[in-house]
Amino acid sequence: MATPSQAASTSGAFMLTHVRPNAAGADSHNGTQLNVNGEYFVIKNVTTRTVNTGGYIPDITTNTYGRALPSYNLPAGAKAYVHTGSGRPYRDSAGAHHIYRGYDRHVLPNTSTAKNPDLRLKKPGSPDNNTATGSITSCNWNTATDGTTYTC
Repeated sequence: MATPSQAASTSGAFMLTHVRPNAAGADSHNGTQLNVNGEYFVIKNVTTRTVNTGGYIPDITTNTYGRALPSYNLPAGAKAYVHTGSGRPYRDSAGAHHIYRGYDRHVLPNTSTAKNPDLRLKKPGSPDNNTATGSITSCNWNTATDGTTYTC
């Protein structure tokens, strides 16, 4: 895994731990989006209690695709892969949780060296306005290599 220059921290219940902004392979073919769920970020519940993800805002600093996370109860200490595409939330055999944002296209930037950070997770009710207002954790990956997962 690659490591960006800025390590993540948090002032809230969740911390960004990893991001895969550039899913493996082509993003589209003949106008059809491919492997949308191969694009994701990972959050960790850093509290000692279950926390609901509903309403937390992923603010991508190069666009306004900050659709709030869906309601999902993430246990204390657990990690969740937050996939860009659609699917049914579940817990896999390794104990990781999977949450889906419901987009039908890729939304995380592959190259965004002019922005820092590239992704902020904001507390519920925060604006998706590319500012730090409401931010609890962030991650920067600069230029993303195809299929690479970055540690925040």
